[in-house]
Amino acid sequence: MKTSDLSIKELAAFIGVSTDTIRRAVRKGKLPATRVRTAFRFDLHEVRTCMQRNAAIRFGARSASAPGGTAGRAQGNQPPPGKTGAQFLEERL
Repeated sequence: MKTSDLSIKELAAFIGVSTDTIRRAVRKGKLPATRVRTAFRFDLHEVRTCMQRNAAIRFGARSASAPGGTAGRAQGNQPPPGKTGAQFLEERL
């Protein structure tokens, strides 16, 4: 597979996201792109490097999982007790 001059559709298929997601990331400056007339072209090596850098900035270089993943749950972290709908109904009955 070629790794330079990928179209939006090819890059979206390779990464596993929609073409709208790619367009949005380019518009926000999160993905490097080259404009050829009205089309965007991508170099896969540059995109991977940029995505890894963005992930390191967002999640930290030593992060094992994304926020909300199973790492916190595996350690037994539970939310503080409080009034939930189920408990509230039991008290009223």
